Amino acid sequence: MILVTGASGQVGKHLLQALSAKGISTRAWIHSERNKEAVLAAGATEVYIGDLTSREDAVTAMKGIDTVYYICNTANPQEDEIGANLIEIAKGIDNITFIYHSVMHSLLSDMPHHDRKRKVEKMLVDSGLPYVIIQPTVFMQMLTPAIQSVKNGGPLVQKFYTSGQTKMSYVDMKDYAEAAAEIIAAGTYTYGTYEFCSEGAYSLADMENIFSELTGRKVTSTFISDADFLATAHKNPDSYAGQTLLTMFRHYNENSFCGNAFTLTQILGRQPVTIREYLKKALQSE
Repeated sequence: MILVTGASGQVGKHLLQALSAKGISTRAWIHSERNKEAVLAAGATEVYIGDLTSREDAVTAMKGIDTVYYICNTANPQEDEIGANLIEIAKGIDNITFIYHSVMHSLLSDMPHHDRKRKVEKMLVDSGLPYVIIQPTVFMQMLTPAIQSVKNGGPLVQKFYTSGQTKMSYVDMKDYAEAAAEIIAAGTYTYGTYEFCSEGAYSLADMENIFSELTGRKVTSTFISDADFLATAHKNPDSYAGQTLLTMFRHYNENSFCGNAFTLTQILGRQPVTIREYLKKALQSE
């Protein structure tokens, strides 16, 4: 039985679907009763409702499981504290594996959420537990507002690029989940850290050209202001989450964020979905 935290989020539900497809039993840990039906529909075998920051809830949630899959919501200021708690409890359970949903290039400590993930990675490596660390790049699903804008005849609305020199690598969340499920099913990937990334590193001009080719019209881009982005994301400008996300985008804008597809290709046994393939399907969908 695998315990999946953060199971009601996009990543969690994709993971539940992929694990269910392999016949792997899962206990979905969610925070609210209102998400219960959604995670069951995604393939969860059981549902546990509790507070991820509560040690008591964690002990209860982890009873009878053999694998913890720790996914924390984006830009959570307690991610490292929660991770430390879960790791400590896991150490008291026999024959348990701990899988951590981290981020590509977690060493980039100038981004607060990267630094917290780096700390969890270190704690996990030092714990003595059998572990797997998965480091995805930016999910293609984050381009949904841009895709919707272009589908409606508008510009490529984006937050990643302020320079013609910036390049970004992406990964499809479905590929992430399929590869993660394969890691769990195979059981031969322990004590490894795996970068999940699709092929290529794309500039803004590359993205505009792909959108233009796929739509048959000239697609140009428009950059979202910080205020508009935070309003759309329902984040308070003064909050930790809001400032963390803005810091992340500034880093991407200034330094690029690129990875390599080799590891994901090997785990999947095929080429990961490319950004062009993903956008083509998304633009054609209703």
